[in-house]
Amino acid sequence: MRGDRVKLVRSRIALAAVVGGLSLLASPGPAYAAEERSDCSAYATNTGGSPQKADTKTAPVPDGVAPFAIMRIPEAQQVSKQGQGIRVAVVDSGYSRSAKAYYGTVAAGLISQIAPKAKLSDHPVLKVGQEKSTVDAKQMTAELNSLAKGNAKGLIVDIGLPATQDASGLDTAVDTLIKKGAIVVMASDWSGITTDTDRDIAPKVFPNANDSVVTVSASGTSASDPDFTVLPNSNTDVAAPTYGAPSTTLFGQPCWVDSISTSFASAEVSAVLALIWSTNSGWSASQVIDRLYSTTSGREGQGGRFWGAGVVNAYDALTRPAVEEAAKPPEVDQAPMAREKADPLATVRENAIWWGIAGGGALGLGLVLRPLFSRRKSSM
Repeated sequence: MRGDRVKLVRSRIALAAVVGGLSLLASPGPAYAAEERSDCSAYATNTGGSPQKADTKTAPVPDGVAPFAIMRIPEAQQVSKQGQGIRVAVVDSGYSRSAKAYYGTVAAGLISQIAPKAKLSDHPVLKVGQEKSTVDAKQMTAELNSLAKGNAKGLIVDIGLPATQDASGLDTAVDTLIKKGAIVVMASDWSGITTDTDRDIAPKVFPNANDSVVTVSASGTSASDPDFTVLPNSNTDVAAPTYGAPSTTLFGQPCWVDSISTSFASAEVSAVLALIWSTNSGWSASQVIDRLYSTTSGREGQGGRFWGAGVVNAYDALTRPAVEEAAKPPEVDQAPMAREKADPLATVRENAIWWGIAGGGALGLGLVLRPLFSRRKSSM
């Protein structure tokens, strides 16, 4: 008997182990868990030739507070169409192998990680110099005009590098894209344009004449973040964290974003918009944008020129019930007035009243005429 019990216990343990193992295999593992990757800035510029592989390290922030976890990207991907049918134009430094700077490649990598089914197109606008790189506003205008010539439905334009100088036709090109149904997203700042006296750089970044542009700033992730300064921009609409996000280096290798950058935050927000739009293909651009704004994770002390409405929350943007207008109370028909009960003595009572009035009148008349008749009798 004891041997049979031992066998039964062992079989149950084995069964539990098998079931537990199958459950573990079936359950999704932690998305974007810590792994060995190089810093994205390891290859910030393309100097030509074949680069050596950079040293790698694990994720710079714990997975639970990494950018994608904060924005709830893994959960959002499970309930979305992952950007299917949406086009994202990456207006940046370029992401091809011939690109001279890594901004565009990292931006494209972030978009592909968040919205893997979105279709990307490359629109380089950065002039890379030995000492200083500048954004070519005229080239940006040409790229935007080219995009505006086609169908803008389902098009998201990510301007990761805003211009520091205006160009003729730049704002008009943005206006045209928005009127045709596209969503235009832009980073809130660009290095080298601020001074000690600047409290608002909105007038110094271009395009800046259309309020419908989604202007994106960068937020932190945790206490382990490096020191950084986000420039104040009164046009800021939302923010997104970047430090620790997974992307791709200039040469196609996996990397971790090792900076807090509005350029990369803009790419992340463009990708989140692609998730929302692909899942709600019948929505207009303004409906998609409103959904993004209304579901941000606001935090005390944030807002305005630095974080706008708050940090993007992709999962809430896809699942939170829409706020409907308060329903008007239904019109209620007034109940008919109650009928008076029939009074069987009404006629008798009415006749009695009239007879009383007539009798009273006759009595009064008799009293008035009585002295007259008395005089006549005495005179006779």
